[in-house]
Amino acid sequence: MAVAALSCCHSSGGNRPSGTATLYWTAPTKNSDGSALTDLAGYKVYYGTASGSYSQSIDVGKVTTYEVTNLPNGFTYYFVVTAYNQAGVESGPSNERKKAIN
Repeated sequence: MAVAALSCCHSSGGNRPSGTATLYWTAPTKNSDGSALTDLAGYKVYYGTASGSYSQSIDVGKVTTYEVTNLPNGFTYYFVVTAYNQAGVESGPSNERKKAIN
């Protein structure tokens, strides 16, 4: 299974001490071997302030849109999403997206 097309569509911050980033992605329909994905259990969002280095993770359940909140202003955040099945097997990460919180 693989998560496709992670997008970061909105951020806020402004004069507030923290901001948000809204992520959305396309749900996978197939396993990596091409068979139908029938046991998708949820997604995990990983993020951090360096590309390829994700110090935080959130299990977001079975949604395809998630708002990461309380991101301190003045940093650029990098995000990826993985899918996992009912056995807890996790996919590889989605494409990385970044968002500056100002």
